[in-house]
Amino acid sequence: MNIDTGELRRFNAEELTKEEQEELFERFRPVPEELSQEANALLGDKESVMVDMTKDTPLVQWANHTRKSTKEKHKAKIAKASKRKNRR
Repeated sequence: MNIDTGELRRFNAEELTKEEQEELFERFRPVPEELSQEANALLGDKESVMVDMTKDTPLVQWANHTRKSTKEKHKAKIAKASKRKNRR
């Protein structure tokens, strides 16, 4: 699932090369096992669907939490580098 846009895709990791997998995992996150049933229900027979990120479902809550924690980690990394640079 792309946690930024809400795009949910079905991938078969065995069919992709390692380079393709790395490229996809930069944008898409694997859905946790406990949410796979909900993801499969949304996908149905389709390969890709857009999830409404304004709904209050467990899948959307997971995506929002993951996105926020990623942003916080990125901000902390930048702040740490800035503090280190300003000490000199």
